Amino acid sequence: MRPVRNPVELPARAETPRVFDLSLPDLPLEAGARVAPHLVRGWWWGPPEDLAWLRSRSRVHSEEATRAGRLQVVRRSASELRDAAADARRDGPRRAPDPVPTVLLVHALTGDMHAGGEGGWWEPVIGKGRPLDPSRVRLLCFNNQGSCYGTFGPADEGFPLRTDDTRFGPSPVLAKGDLRLDERSLPATLTPWDQARSILAALDALGIEEVALVTGGSLGGMVVLCLAALAPERFQRMVPIATAESASAWVVGWNHVARQAILLDPEYPESPRRGLELARQLATLTYRAEAGLDALQKRPQAWSSRALYPVESYLEHQGAKLEARFDARSYLALLGAMDHHDLARVPTPRGGPGLDRIRASTLSIGIDRDQLFPPEHMVTLSRRLRAQGLHAEYAALCSVHGHDGFLIEWDALAPLLLRALALPPGVGRDARPSSPAGVRARKTS
Repeated sequence: MRPVRNPVELPARAETPRVFDLSLPDLPLEAGARVAPHLVRGWWWGPPEDLAWLRSRSRVHSEEATRAGRLQVVRRSASELRDAAADARRDGPRRAPDPVPTVLLVHALTGDMHAGGEGGWWEPVIGKGRPLDPSRVRLLCFNNQGSCYGTFGPADEGFPLRTDDTRFGPSPVLAKGDLRLDERSLPATLTPWDQARSILAALDALGIEEVALVTGGSLGGMVVLCLAALAPERFQRMVPIATAESASAWVVGWNHVARQAILLDPEYPESPRRGLELARQLATLTYRAEAGLDALQKRPQAWSSRALYPVESYLEHQGAKLEARFDARSYLALLGAMDHHDLARVPTPRGGPGLDRIRASTLSIGIDRDQLFPPEHMVTLSRRLRAQGLHAEYAALCSVHGHDGFLIEWDALAPLLLRALALPPGVGRDARPSSPAGVRARKTS
């Protein structure tokens, strides 16, 4: 869909994607810190009837501001945050207009809420006549807690620090010469459970009681699983992509090395530019596969001891690109969130395994050459959900590029999203599956 050039267009053109801000109740984090003000930035694309309702519940940005704000780091002073939170407070109708189904999208590590429209991370599959059609469904995506694109996060003044992780006692007092990092320079610990609770609070503020489909990949897939476990009655279908029930030692290990690249930069915490670039270069190698890199970054025919190989230039480009559009403290917070993902640890009074709480019908998607989250994780998830009597399918997305395939392979992804929308709804708010025989599940593909 081409951008609308007139930013003062009235509701007849309201199907243009919009960004909006919500002012929500303070968010207590799992490790003990508290996010306040809890200001969340979201993205919407849906039928024209939605816009008046959205304006009654949030501060809606102009079409011009929505287009201009794509991947722009937001850094605000404490007073600017207070003003923004006050401006975003609304008390309109609690319920969204009926009867449009809601599709919730959750972005990956360094993505933002702009899922569709020009430059959106899923632009080729979102739009009129595409699998996620805003004339048929209401599309929502929120900037994940901890990021730097408008939701209150580590790039803003006053975001809590690691010293505020009170659940585990006071931070250690470091003696002179102790090489451990001073926690006063680190953002407070976030987990996917925190990110999921932030999104649930945003849905509450909008009056969205039921979500027809929730989907996301990588860290976004972790948050999808947490959402379905925290509010099982709310989500009818879910599509976790290229993720796992918990972060493996492999994932945590890569994140550890990336984190050290940032922390060891002499300019940390003020401006660790090179450290962030190196962390992104390392991550990029885990997002890709050997065959895809060989195909796109071919060895040169001529040899020189002074020339960079194409893959070296590619990695430098990827590192510089992220450094120009992201905040290093946010990157640290989000790496930590991925590390702390564990579906077995449900932060609710009853606790228990998160998988046991899920009721949504599921299409789990694994990427065949994924080096970061091998597809076996999604195969296992599908099998375990079926064993609980839920409708659970598995699909393989084939990509020579590896983990990033869910952001590249549009021709393969499109039919999978259509398949997800056609899943039978989950068992819903009024029932739990009584036995594995209670729900007939299809065989895996």
